Amino acid sequence: MSDFNFDFSFVKGGSPVVTLSAIGLAFNAGARSMLEYPDKVDIGYDEKANVIGVRTHDESSNAPCYDFESRVKDNWIRISMRDFMKYLSQRTGIDFLSKAIQFIPEMDDKSGMLIVIVDEEHAKK
Repeated sequence: MSDFNFDFSFVKGGSPVVTLSAIGLAFNAGARSMLEYPDKVDIGYDEKANVIGVRTHDESSNAPCYDFESRVKDNWIRISMRDFMKYLSQRTGIDFLSKAIQFIPEMDDKSGMLIVIVDEEHAKK
């Protein structure tokens, strides 16, 4: 029975959450843990599916990256992207500009990406 890898701080931190607001994205400790606390991340968007994908920065990629773990404050990481958030709110019809909305992300083991599906069904209620 030693095949388990328990994270004893996970339960207290609550479920993994990515918050969308007028300012940008915010990742709690659970979401950061799912990404395994990378120094930098790449953030992509699937426009057809309205899905945000976050992965550890790929050094071979030309995609712009964002500093991640160095930005921790009060156990959260916030990444500012106001213009994108306005666009995303308009595309999805979800108003997270006037009040932040939390989403429970999923980990895609195949791609190693944290997936945030931006629709009413995946919003934390």
